[in-house]
Amino acid sequence: MERERYWAERQANEQSGIFAAEGYARATGFPGVCMAASGPGATNLVSGPADAMLDSIPLVAITGQVPRRMIGTDAFQEIPVIEVTRSITKHNYLIMHVRDIPRIVQEAFFLARSGRPGPVLIDIPKDVQQQMVIPNWDQPMKLSGYMSILPEPPNKMLLKQIVRLISESKKPVLYVGGGCLQSSEELRSFVELTGIPVASTLMGLGAFPTGDELSLQMLGMHGPVYSNYVVDKSDLLLAFGVRFDDRVTGKIEVFASRAKIVHIDIDSAEIGKNKQPHVSICADITLALQGLNSILEKEITIPPQYASQILDELTNGNSIISTGVGQHQMWSAQYYKYKNPMQWLTSSGLGAMRFGLPAAMAAAVARPDANVVDIDGDGSFMMNGARWKDRFYKANRAHTYLGNPSNDSEIFPDMLKFVEACDIPAARVTNKNDVRAAIQKMLDTPGPYLLDVVVPHQEHVLPMIRSGGAFKDVITEGDERSSK
Repeated sequence: MERERYWAERQANEQSGIFAAEGYARATGFPGVCMAASGPGATNLVSGPADAMLDSIPLVAITGQVPRRMIGTDAFQEIPVIEVTRSITKHNYLIMHVRDIPRIVQEAFFLARSGRPGPVLIDIPKDVQQQMVIPNWDQPMKLSGYMSILPEPPNKMLLKQIVRLISESKKPVLYVGGGCLQSSEELRSFVELTGIPVASTLMGLGAFPTGDELSLQMLGMHGPVYSNYVVDKSDLLLAFGVRFDDRVTGKIEVFASRAKIVHIDIDSAEIGKNKQPHVSICADITLALQGLNSILEKEITIPPQYASQILDELTNGNSIISTGVGQHQMWSAQYYKYKNPMQWLTSSGLGAMRFGLPAAMAAAVARPDANVVDIDGDGSFMMNGARWKDRFYKANRAHTYLGNPSNDSEIFPDMLKFVEACDIPAARVTNKNDVRAAIQKMLDTPGPYLLDVVVPHQEHVLPMIRSGGAFKDVITEGDERSSK
């Protein structure tokens, strides 16, 4: 068991003592320890375990008790503190044999920190405290029943199902609580991989930086309006280490009513208690996030908007951009930050496909000082296949970044093989984590270069106002082709 050094700090009363122990635990993650006398001393600290139980704080409280022979006789300052605290502690002990102290102390600290953390109380009768003993610190713990209910590693099939739900969602939101405080690094990696905004409970503050652009800050009764609005409009709610507390959800029936709900928590009693999830995993949040991140690193797709943003970052918005016609044209207009006139080359009024590559080639000749990138779609690109064999193009400096919809690629030939047969360097990128390096390599390569960026086929350009429509009819979500 991981060891932590403790020091003694005398408090004026038991209430202060137990909350000081809680403060230590909240600040370090290690169990705080508090001692109190029997009777009113023990009852004075009851608020502490109750608070720690609700907030999942590791705590060990040690109380005095009347001598064993006087238990049950209504002796002076006899309070059945075990019964008083049974419902507000994770576990409690009444020590009847001095030889059990080493084992029980070890168990108490293990219970306080393992699984879902919480308070543990040890009640020690006066005569047991006064006995002499040579402690045996090597006694094994007797927690076979508890050990058997600790969560197993997360099911990989369920993790893959969650990744699939993420890929299918349009407006996913993370709802994180105190259960994520020990998984901050894994949570941040998950957000970097997915770009999903994060709303926090009161207990979850700090698990994800509230100053981050993806932070929605605190959710619930006193949270920002936008945070609650985003959760209400979400189509996928990822609830990690939370208990759907009423101060967060309000009227539970309408909380995130449009969303599919994924609930991951280390405590099986919390899953489905207040809100029924569509997918649930009872597991350590750290292990679950590690598993999700591992899958995402291999399987996460590339949003076409993201690729355009990275190109903008790497070129500082200074490249000449040409395009074909289609969704890639609109994403290039939306997400590349143009700085100068005559930097954006596209067939606007006529909307002529096949425009992008020839325009880029000519721009590279006309502007030898400029970096030129043709952002093209698979359809427009196929119309220019012969240009790759053109000596003029081979001597040119125009790069092509091809937005290739993954679901449609089977109906077209493998363009990498084609351009390589024409002695043109080429590469394909399918993973979001590889986009930056792939685009940088394209930009660093002298002469023509093809980068095939495989993007999800179900992506649509949004927002959209239908032809002949008004602004009030703007489409901001879903598939505009099926919108009424």
